[in-house]
Amino acid sequence: MANFKIIFDDVMLSQLKQAGKNKQVKNILSKMLDRIEELGPVAGKLIDSHLHIYEIKSKHPPIRLYFKHIMGLDNIYVFEYELKTSEEKQRKTIFKIKRKARKSFG
Repeated sequence: MANFKIIFDDVMLSQLKQAGKNKQVKNILSKMLDRIEELGPVAGKLIDSHLHIYEIKSKHPPIRLYFKHIMGLDNIYVFEYELKTSEEKQRKTIFKIKRKARKSFG
Protein backbone atom coordinates (compact mmCIF):
# COMPACT_ATOMS: atom_id res chain seq x y z
CA MET A 1 0.00 0.00 0.00
CA ALA A 2 1.31 3.45 -0.91
CA ASN A 3 2.18 5.86 1.86
CA PHE A 4 1.22 9.47 1.43
CA LYS A 5 3.61 12.23 2.43
CA ILE A 6 2.08 14.60 4.97
CA ILE A 7 2.82 18.32 4.80
CA PHE A 8 1.71 20.52 7.70
CA ASP A 9 0.36 24.05 7.48
CA ASP A 10 1.86 26.55 9.94
CA VAL A 11 -1.44 26.62 11.83
CA MET A 12 -1.35 22.85 12.25
CA LEU A 13 2.27 22.90 13.43
CA SER A 14 1.31 25.39 16.12
CA GLN A 15 -1.70 23.30 17.09
CA LEU A 16 0.41 20.14 17.33
CA LYS A 17 2.75 21.84 19.80
CA GLN A 18 -0.24 22.74 21.96
CA ALA A 19 -1.82 19.29 21.56
CA GLY A 20 1.28 17.76 23.09
CA LYS A 21 0.03 19.04 26.46
CA ASN A 22 -3.18 16.98 26.24
CA LYS A 23 -2.40 13.27 25.97
CA GLN A 24 -5.90 12.25 24.81
CA VAL A 25 -5.99 14.80 21.96
CA LYS A 26 -2.39 13.97 21.02
CA ASN A 27 -3.22 10.24 20.74
CA ILE A 28 -6.34 10.87 18.65
CA LEU A 29 -4.49 13.23 16.28
CA SER A 30 -1.67 10.72 15.96
CA LYS A 31 -4.12 7.98 14.95
CA MET A 32 -5.83 10.32 12.47
CA LEU A 33 -2.52 11.31 10.89
CA ASP A 34 -1.38 7.67 10.69
CA ARG A 35 -4.64 6.80 8.93
CA ILE A 36 -4.23 9.70 6.48
CA GLU A 37 -0.62 8.73 5.79
CA GLU A 38 -1.65 5.16 5.06
CA LEU A 39 -4.91 5.68 3.15
CA GLY A 40 -4.64 9.21 1.77
CA PRO A 41 -7.90 10.88 0.82
CA VAL A 42 -9.87 7.66 1.41
CA ALA A 43 -9.30 8.23 5.15
CA GLY A 44 -11.64 11.22 5.21
CA LYS A 45 -14.93 12.57 3.95
CA LEU A 46 -14.81 14.81 0.87
CA ILE A 47 -16.12 18.28 1.71
CA ASP A 48 -15.09 20.12 -1.49
CA SER A 49 -14.67 18.16 -4.71
CA HIS A 50 -13.21 21.07 -6.69
CA LEU A 51 -10.44 21.82 -4.19
CA HIS A 52 -10.04 18.19 -3.00
CA ILE A 53 -10.50 19.11 0.66
CA TYR A 54 -11.34 16.36 3.13
CA GLU A 55 -12.32 16.04 6.76
CA ILE A 56 -11.59 13.24 9.18
CA LYS A 57 -13.28 13.28 12.57
CA SER A 58 -13.48 11.61 15.92
CA LYS A 59 -16.50 11.57 18.17
CA HIS A 60 -15.01 11.54 21.67
CA PRO A 61 -13.72 14.22 21.95
CA PRO A 62 -15.31 15.77 18.84
CA ILE A 63 -12.24 16.62 16.76
CA ARG A 64 -12.29 17.51 13.06
CA LEU A 65 -9.07 17.55 11.05
CA TYR A 66 -9.03 19.14 7.58
CA PHE A 67 -6.67 18.16 4.78
CA LYS A 68 -6.14 18.47 1.04
CA HIS A 69 -4.99 15.79 -1.38
CA ILE A 70 -2.37 17.23 -3.72
CA MET A 71 -3.15 15.35 -6.91
CA GLY A 72 -0.35 13.60 -8.79
CA LEU A 73 2.17 13.79 -5.95
CA ASP A 74 0.55 11.57 -3.30
CA ASN A 75 1.02 14.42 -0.85
CA ILE A 76 -1.47 15.39 1.82
CA TYR A 77 -1.52 18.98 3.06
CA VAL A 78 -2.95 19.16 6.60
CA PHE A 79 -4.56 22.54 7.34
CA GLU A 80 -5.70 22.38 10.96
CA TYR A 81 -7.93 20.64 13.44
CA GLU A 82 -10.64 21.93 15.69
CA LEU A 83 -12.67 20.76 18.62
CA LYS A 84 -16.20 20.94 17.30
CA THR A 85 -18.32 23.32 19.30
CA SER A 86 -20.94 24.58 16.83
CA GLU A 87 -22.07 24.33 13.22
CA GLU A 88 -21.30 28.03 12.73
CA LYS A 89 -17.71 27.58 13.90
CA GLN A 90 -17.35 24.61 11.55
CA ARG A 91 -18.69 26.63 8.58
CA LYS A 92 -16.26 29.47 9.33
CA THR A 93 -13.34 27.07 9.57
CA ILE A 94 -14.22 25.35 6.28
CA PHE A 95 -14.62 28.75 4.56
CA LYS A 96 -11.20 29.84 5.87
CA ILE A 97 -9.59 26.58 4.68
CA LYS A 98 -11.16 26.86 1.22
CA ARG A 99 -9.89 30.42 0.91
CA LYS A 100 -6.39 29.33 1.97
CA ALA A 101 -6.45 26.38 -0.48
CA ARG A 102 -7.45 28.64 -3.38
CA LYS A 103 -4.69 31.10 -2.51
CA SER A 104 -1.98 28.48 -1.91
CA PHE A 105 -2.81 25.92 -4.60
CA GLY A 106 -4.43 28.03 -7.28
